Amino acid sequence: MVNRRRSPRGDAAPPFRNDDGRWQELLDISARIFARKGYRSTTLQDIADEFGVLKGSLYHYIRSKDDLLYEVVKSVLDTGLRNLRDHADSPDSDVIDRIRSVTRGHVLYLIENLVATTVLLHEFDQLSEQHQRDLPIREYQTVLEDLITGAKDDSRLRADVDPQLTALAVLGATNWVYRWYRPGGSRSPEQIADYFADLLVGGLLVHAEHATATAVPSRTS
Repeated sequence: MVNRRRSPRGDAAPPFRNDDGRWQELLDISARIFARKGYRSTTLQDIADEFGVLKGSLYHYIRSKDDLLYEVVKSVLDTGLRNLRDHADSPDSDVIDRIRSVTRGHVLYLIENLVATTVLLHEFDQLSEQHQRDLPIREYQTVLEDLITGAKDDSRLRADVDPQLTALAVLGATNWVYRWYRPGGSRSPEQIADYFADLLVGGLLVHAEHATATAVPSRTS
């Protein structure tokens, strides 16, 4: 259940000041603390201490802790969506290759932005209902679903592939990487991304048994 909060008064604080040179630093610090302690256990005082300002100075940037979580989530979500669309719109590959590229690219993005994506995927439900509605969370599914729909005439794709369920399955499998991936494990991010792409896209093809796969990554990867 979504935790309901009162919206801050419109005159409670100035608008977001993300033109300041320290804005990204504030988002990075907040993401690290949210990922480490969890949203509910984090206080604005925690963030102010690590940011090196008095708690009251945070209101130069944000109106509330909920607004700060929203800004962290929005930043990583928007960048991740651009990454997904870049792979989906590549003009130099056919549609099956683009599905594979989207899958592989999403895994790499999750790993390369592990702290921020942990906050996105683990703390999204802590956002107010209005902030959840304001985020393009369903666009991830739409990009992949449209790509798979566009591949339906490709003879390599199984006739029984459901674009909506497939998009949900691919995103569900790849998003879970944030729960088990550990930097410095026995497999590189590229190896993990290749495995997921081969496994998930291979299952969509008529001759899936010929898809290339590498060793299954363990929880310590």
